[in-house]
This record gives sequence, structure tokens and C-alpha cells, in this order.
Amino acid sequence: MKKYLTEVRRSSIELVRQNARAITGPAEDLQRVRDCRFKSPGYDSKIWAEIGALGWPGLLVAEESGGSGLGMAELCALVEELGRGLVPEPVAAVAIAAPYLPSGELETVLAGQGIVLPALIGDSVPATGFADGKLSGTKRFVIGAAGADGFLVDTASGLAFVKANGSGVSIRTVPTRDGGEAGTVTFDDAAAALVKGEAHTLREGLSLTQSAYLFGAMSRLFEITLDYLSTRKQFGAYIGSFQALQHRAVDLKIQISVSRAVLDDAIAAVEDGGNDAFRSATIARATARVARAAMKIVQECVQMHGAIGVTDEYDAGLFARKILTLFNHGGRPEDHLKRYFDLALRDGSDDADKAPAAGPASTENLPDDYNQWDDEIFRLHIRQWVEANYPAELRYPTHRLHRAQTKVWYDLLSRKGWLAPAWPREYGGMGLGAAKRLIMIEEFERHGCSRYSDQGVLMIGPLLMQFGTEEQRRFFLPKIITGEHIWAQGYSEPGSGSDLASLRTSAKLEGDSWIVNGQKIWTTLAQDCNWIYVLVRTDPDAKKQQGISFLIMPLDTPGITVRPIRTLGMTDEFCEVFFDNVRVPKDAMVGELNKGWQMAKALLGFERIFVGAPAQSRNAFNRLESLVSKLGISDREDVRARRAELAADLADHAALYESFADKLRKGEVIGPEVSMLKINQTELFKSICTSAISLAGEYAGVAEPIEQLDGLDPSGLWIQSLQATIYGGTSEIQRNILANNVLGMPN
Repeated sequence: MKKYLTEVRRSSIELVRQNARAITGPAEDLQRVRDCRFKSPGYDSKIWAEIGALGWPGLLVAEESGGSGLGMAELCALVEELGRGLVPEPVAAVAIAAPYLPSGELETVLAGQGIVLPALIGDSVPATGFADGKLSGTKRFVIGAAGADGFLVDTASGLAFVKANGSGVSIRTVPTRDGGEAGTVTFDDAAAALVKGEAHTLREGLSLTQSAYLFGAMSRLFEITLDYLSTRKQFGAYIGSFQALQHRAVDLKIQISVSRAVLDDAIAAVEDGGNDAFRSATIARATARVARAAMKIVQECVQMHGAIGVTDEYDAGLFARKILTLFNHGGRPEDHLKRYFDLALRDGSDDADKAPAAGPASTENLPDDYNQWDDEIFRLHIRQWVEANYPAELRYPTHRLHRAQTKVWYDLLSRKGWLAPAWPREYGGMGLGAAKRLIMIEEFERHGCSRYSDQGVLMIGPLLMQFGTEEQRRFFLPKIITGEHIWAQGYSEPGSGSDLASLRTSAKLEGDSWIVNGQKIWTTLAQDCNWIYVLVRTDPDAKKQQGISFLIMPLDTPGITVRPIRTLGMTDEFCEVFFDNVRVPKDAMVGELNKGWQMAKALLGFERIFVGAPAQSRNAFNRLESLVSKLGISDREDVRARRAELAADLADHAALYESFADKLRKGEVIGPEVSMLKINQTELFKSICTSAISLAGEYAGVAEPIEQLDGLDPSGLWIQSLQATIYGGTSEIQRNILANNVLGMPN
């Protein structure tokens, strides 16, 4: 949770956003932006006076020095709004530079009567030039330089302030694609004065605020595109109803959501403090992510507009050109990824597996209720117990393990009382709140703990607590905890996989019994189970989502046949289950007649977030790193570049996951937008595993753990990644959910 986000700061940030709209104007009015194009210096000096009156140049300047005394969060919120309106004035650059200025220059800037721009790109000015207060050198790509009154220059001796109209300063401009100007500033024995501050901190501030501007611009471009897709008709239908365009729009929404989470992380790294390496790594990662996302959004949004998207008259083009102008400004995304990789992975500053406070977790005098424990103590307690007790041979399996293999882990958790974290304590659970459950699951995943036979704990147990009778709860719940009952899920059918509501397995009431006929498929490890819960159609005349009920039955009931299905990985973790005139008692129904669909949906709840947890991809990336090391190719430039990109993508996904987890901690309800997690995680998992296959060479074709690579199995992991994008609802179905329920695109 971001420590700086107090209620006072939230109010401050929102007020800044509202003030920004005084300059940006209505979202649909970009005429002023058009009027400023192709006119030196690329922005309006009259508007700059208004900006000064609003106090924006001094946003980061302390109150005692005449500024607002606000922070990076407020500045980024302001700049994001300016990006939505494509405001051309160099607000961010001046606001970032202001705290470094000498007092006299600062007063002029704060009054809105002067503009001082950072000049950081290009040749470093020699330190010897400061013997007599003079410097020489060249700085390039200074946007808006022709209108500047001064520059903050990165030199070998530190930052220096130089007046723009002083002797020895010349500016040559070139037009930029957005209709503005970039200047090459040459200093030839120009008078200069060193100022306090580090160039790298100034540079990081510029990167972060530029990312905020790009984020605002790409978000608005996406909104324009969504509106177009929902109003433009083709072939008698709104083009936004075409699945191909819906899925592309969803992928852009995911890019925006990931960028939002990563940008917030970078702002927090500045606001909350911490070590310099972590801050620098996080800003570098955010800069790369937002730039890459912005370019992707430009390309896709222009394409989805068709011919109108490539015209200058249409506003989408203004956003496209601005994003192109800023895409590489201050460094290529690849350069920022390399910086992130060097800072974060080499010194461990962004290590998600870093241990909490050292030493054993002291639990003396702590209450029985884990919810009352400090999070750090609870995490360390869980971690140490898992590391001491989890069977080493079961870590990081590449496929679902059978009951015979995971029974020892199931029994250990049962005896410890940790088998069912979410269950109330009166039913044998831990009664953990959302925050502690997150910690526990994260620690299990960090250690590579395999899934045990958990359908009883995760699915049928909670359903019985919510919808079952007291008799059903008393009979079944204790047997789940002890492992006497191991449950299978009977949902999918041939022809009714993602479209589950079209299921055809029937149950007819004859006397005091239900007669069940039909077939279920993709039933995970049903051969290891002795009970099954089944969705059946009890009213064939009702609408698709209605007329479905929920039955439970022993798998040794006459008429039930279980047939394992071998997967691509040559494992038998799936099964078909056939029901041939299966007779079960009337009280085998859970809940009300014909209400099974609503009950099945209720099971998704809290656990939905963990389908998109980063642990699976993190495990794959760790194996990729081991593979690279064993093959001796870690220093190859192409390998380092790919590792840097994947490492950043993994950290970016972790930020997205954390944004959802934070909502759970605060007791908020997570809606259909959680599908973004599943898509992003499984696609990332597949990307990491595909990279491992590419790097493995001939080893990629070996069908078992490879002795020369210390038991690594890149092909087994790759096959697992193919399955990940299908189970739990295919990526395509998840995109449909997001298009219809989050983006509101037409059906």
C-alpha cells in the first residue's frame, strides 16, 4: 500500500487534477493545440502567464521559498491531465527544474515570467570550463528551447545554470513531429553557475513526469477510439461488436492498466523514500513500460480507425504525433530496460523473493487469531514453517501432481490447521482476512509449493457453508479437512467448455432420487477423488443460464465411469466422467432447485485473483535464469536484452496484481476487470517459456529433466504454458468478458 496516499494527499491530488482542466478545457476541444503547432517556440506565452498564476511551476518548491510545497504525486497527476489535453507548454520540465534554481531565477519562474529548461542530452560539458565560471559544449533535443530564458545543464562538475540570452549561447531548432520544436543549444565559453542537486535525480524526475504525460495522452486516445468503435457502423453493425476489434481493444486496456500500476509504483518510490537503486530501477521500468504501451496504443488505435485515423483533421492524429515525439525522448525504452535490469536484478533491489526481517519469527505472547499479528511477523512465520516442512522433491512441479504425491503435504497442512485459510475457525479453518490470506498464498507460491487436491477446500466447502443445509455442513466439512473426502469438479462438457451455461448433463427426479445422465470433461485428477460436485440441467425448457442445479455424489456410485485423458505433456491430469442412469438421493442437491448457475458464479469470489498471481511467471523466469547460467550465455547482448524485457514485464505484472490485492485488503469488491490479471499473467508465462525454448537449443526437444542442466525441463514448462492460457476460461473468453463488462463495447 502506498504510504503517501493519505486522505489529505488524495484530496490534494484530486484538486490538482481539477485545476489542470482549467487549461486543458473540454476533452473534445483541441483547437488551441492546433493553433500552437508550427509556430516558434511551439507553445503560447500568454497561457504561460496563466500557468504561473496557478502556481504550477513551483509545485515542488518548498512553501518558504515561494512554492506550493507539494510532491511528485501531485505533479504527475497534473501532468497526466495535461497529457490528456496535449497541452504544449513545458510545465513538467520547468516544475522539475525549479527546485534547483538560484533564488533570483526561481522568483522569476514562480511568477510565470520566466522559463528554465533542463538541457541534459548530448555532450557533457568539460569540468575545466568552470575555472573561471565558463563552460563549453552542446546539448540536444531540448523541447521548447527557443522560448527558454535559461537552462539547467548537465556538466562533468554537476548541474549548472546558464542564461539563454547570455554571451556564448546559441540555439538552433528543428521541427518535431507534433508541430513543436527541439533545440540544439551550444555553449561557447558561456557564463554559468553551479547549482545544488544531482543530474541523475533531475533526469529521473523528467522521465517520470514525461511518463505521466504519455499516460494521459494514450489514455485519452484510447477513449477516443472506444467512442469511435461504439458509434461507427459497418456492414449494418457497430464495428465495436466485432470480436477481433473487441479483443484488440481489451489488450490495449490491459496495457493501460499495467502502465497505471507501474507508474503508481514509481511515484510511490519517490514519495515513500527507500534506497536510491530501488527508486531509480522503478522509474526506469515505468518509463520503459509507458513508452512501449503508448506506442502500441498509437499503432492499434490508428489501425482501428481505418482511413480517418491517418488524417491530420482527425484528433487521433494529434495524439499519435505527440506520442511519437516523446517515445524516445530522454532514452529509448531498451535503454531504460537495461538500466532497470542492471539496478534491480544485479543488486537485488527489486527482488520479490527477498526475505523479511532476519532471524526466527518470535510468536511468544501473540494472540491465537493470526489476523491480529503484524504482517511482517506473520509472513516470516509462514515462510519459516514452509521452508522447514514442505517436501523438497515436490517444489516447482511442471504439472499437477497426483493425490498419492501430494497427500503428505495435505496431511501436514491439515494437522497444522492451515489447510483452509479462508474457512471460519468453527469449521476447522484459519479464519484469515484478505490481507493475511494474500501473504500466506504468496509465501506458498514463492517456495514453489505444489497444489494439493484442493477442490474441496476452495470450492465445495465454501459453497456448502453458504448454500448447504446444516446436516450437509456437519457431514462433509470435517471430512474435507481430514482428507477423507477428496473432491472433483464436474462443470465442463464436450461442447460446453467456455460456454458452460449450455451444459446438457441432465438430472430428472424420480421418486426420492435424481437420475443423472451425461458427460463431464476436463475434470482435473478425477481418478484420485472419491466425491464429485456436478452442475446438471434440471429444467430443459428454461433459458440457458436457468434450469441448472447443483448435485454432489460419491464417484463410486453405480453408473459413473472415469476415464483419464493424456495431455501434451504426457500426463493424465484431466479426465472424462460419464454418467449412465446414475441414481443419487434427493438430498444430494445443494441449495435451491434451478439455482445452480448463480451458486457456481458465487464460488469465483476471492480466489479469482490468484489465477493471475505472478508466482507462475516468476517461477518460469527463475528457471530461465538458471538455464541461461547453465548454458553459459548470460553475457550475450541479445540474451541480456531479452532477460531485461522479461524481468521488467514480470515486475510490471506484479504491480498490476498488487493493485488488485490492495483492493482486497481494503475490503473492496473485485469485479470482472480481474480477468485482465489472468490474461496478462498467462500470456507472460507463455512468453517466458517460449524464450526458454528458444535459448535451450537442441535441449528443447528432450522429453525429460536434463541432467546436464541440473534437472531443468524447458520443454515441459513450455507445454504447461500452453495449458495456462486455456484453463480457468480461455484468454479469448476473458477478453469477451472485459469487452462487454468493463469497456462496455456493443454486443
